[in-house]
Amino acid sequence: MTGAASPAVEARGLVKRYGEITAVRGIDFAVRHGECFGFLGPNGAGKTSTMKAIYGLANVDGGELRVLGLDARTHRREIKSRIGVVPQEQNLDGELTVRENLVMQAVYHGIRADGRIDELLTSALLEKRAEARPQELSGGMKRRLLIARALVNEPELVVLDEPTTGLDPQARRAVWGQLDRMKARDHGQRRDRDRGLARRAP
Repeated sequence: MTGAASPAVEARGLVKRYGEITAVRGIDFAVRHGECFGFLGPNGAGKTSTMKAIYGLANVDGGELRVLGLDARTHRREIKSRIGVVPQEQNLDGELTVRENLVMQAVYHGIRADGRIDELLTSALLEKRAEARPQELSGGMKRRLLIARALVNEPELVVLDEPTTGLDPQARRAVWGQLDRMKARDHGQRRDRDRGLARRAP
């Protein structure tokens, strides 16, 4: 992520409706680049609906929503190409191996990512299960694979919808450990880029 002046995500009066039901009623928020931001609230409060609007699975019915500086109404395809999504539901392809699930995500984004996939398998502690199928994995392993899949395209923004729901404490710690490593690596890469820019400055 960059240290851009505009927020990574910004909503003003965001509204999402399902028929006569208003799931999201005019909320405002902003997420800065490099920030971990969370939505808290009871079931039915509109958290998932808001997140689906951010990653383009739900239309914006009112107000404004900008993601990475782009209007979420008119630039959904470009936004999808620049973000990673970990959905609430487990939607891995059970016919594919762990590695193949990551390869298919790379194909979806039109990129070659062999080295990247090996790196993600290691980061997710799944390198020894690369040829297993999702149904052979524990709940925690599946969540780590979903996170790894979301990172295949090296996204500028990652959206996670309840990433540790239903996990036991040990699995939950493993998932948060993966996210901590990802954030630390991102900070390190940005610091190295900033140093490079400083060295090249006239």
